[in-house]
Amino acid sequence: MKLPRKSLTRLTAVALVALLLAFPACRRLGDYDYKIDMNDYEAAVTADKKTYLMLANKQHPLGESFAPASVSTLPGELTLYGKTVELESTAALAAEALVRELHACGYDDIRITSGYRTYAYQQSLFQTYIAQERKKHPDWSEAQCIAEVATYSARPGESEHQTGLCMDLISTDHVALDESFAQNPAYAYLVENAHNFGFILRYPKGAEATTGYTYEPWHFRFVGIKAATEIHERGITLEEYQA
Repeated sequence: MKLPRKSLTRLTAVALVALLLAFPACRRLGDYDYKIDMNDYEAAVTADKKTYLMLANKQHPLGESFAPASVSTLPGELTLYGKTVELESTAALAAEALVRELHACGYDDIRITSGYRTYAYQQSLFQTYIAQERKKHPDWSEAQCIAEVATYSARPGESEHQTGLCMDLISTDHVALDESFAQNPAYAYLVENAHNFGFILRYPKGAEATTGYTYEPWHFRFVGIKAATEIHERGITLEEYQA
């Protein structure tokens, strides 16, 4: 029996809806086609608040009592050895999306190793680095050791990690935070695509005079897609974006 054209059209529409429900369409934000389902993450990666653009550096220190309004714990399967890593709640969702996308693209060795740090934690870390420099350079003065540490680690109150808006990425194949991360295939992907998840490479090579810190290919900062895309396209730092 031949069905009326109207019935066929209705059946086709029903079948199309059923197909879309069975296979959720990956969102397309801008020019990027996401491999993962972005339904749970779109609001986070597109968040556009001034607080996500805050500077925390040598010229813009945070107070000892500063803390994000809310933090979330990242899924253990996305962190190194399943350790507890927290980020500001919106940044946490955006970070989860980025790392899940990395895994979907075949970069499944990438994990998050560091996120939110308190003032006290950063203070302890800074002192640990000073002790290490003192051991390596027994002839150096205390001031020299502190100056050296300040090139690669923030003093308490000056760390982006206290904002809860940045994360350090690492490979399970090389669990050390050093410049060799730039040789990992995932790094090239991150440089080109992290902005599609609202993240920027915070301390790029050659920008030491602007950022105040040495090149860190593992350190990515959440600012939201709008700002991240402009920073990426202009090839600038957050300091220059805020100028």
